[in-house]
Amino acid sequence: MFIDTHAHIHQHDPDEISDIIDRAITANVGAIITAGTTVEDSQKAIELAQTHASVFAGVGVHPTDLTHSLTSGDLANLSKFAESPEVIVMSEIGIDHQNRSPDFDWQAESFHAQIEVARSHSLPIVFHIREQGDDYDAHSARDATISILKETNAGELGGTAHYFQGRWDFASQLLDLGFHISFAKTLTRITDLEETARKIPDNRILLETDAYPQTFKKNRAKWTEPRDIPVVAEKLSALRGSSVGDIQNLATSNTLSMLGRRSEIVSAVLDSLATR
Repeated sequence: MFIDTHAHIHQHDPDEISDIIDRAITANVGAIITAGTTVEDSQKAIELAQTHASVFAGVGVHPTDLTHSLTSGDLANLSKFAESPEVIVMSEIGIDHQNRSPDFDWQAESFHAQIEVARSHSLPIVFHIREQGDDYDAHSARDATISILKETNAGELGGTAHYFQGRWDFASQLLDLGFHISFAKTLTRITDLEETARKIPDNRILLETDAYPQTFKKNRAKWTEPRDIPVVAEKLSALRGSSVGDIQNLATSNTLSMLGRRSEIVSAVLDSLATR
């Protein structure tokens, strides 16, 4: 089955979540990693994972949710959360330069600190990178990310660049550091991603939806959900000249490899669903 390596389904209306998970399973998506964006939101991600077997949690503070550098108390809470058996990644962390603001120092400090929390718990990191506006040629966020990943030797932990929207030159730098590249539905509309999709090694492909409540879409049926993972796989298979089944097998195997010892609980869920 597929794994959605990055979503935010715990942010949806509680009355909808069971249906979202059921629709995912019907689409052959057997596991979903739902990522926290603040300390409080990370706790909610864990709580959802505790009540749904197909859901696993990531904990972390998103760069655009920072109002200051993370305090020692914030980091202590994240470290405590990371001890939960449902937590399998440090997510969502990273760098975001979409809006020019004085929080860039907070972002760098907090990204660095959260990588160290991940290290203390041997968690892979799932990180966010976004440049100003739609300028994918800009270098500030990319350079800051690469610098911090190198300074912290984060490649030892493993992980992935989530919702990747960069070009091959940037992807290749992340691959050289030991990270995966995670493709989402943006692959179906951003042509600059196609070179990366064709060139990326088989063992570095991951799939995700980044599914969160898309209230800006008036038609609820058009909101992105984990059930949309096959759409991403279909586009990737067409670009690579392979089958959707091949992409599924690669992406699932790569995700389990990235998760290390934590993959066992995910594999157990996938196996139980496959035999139903």
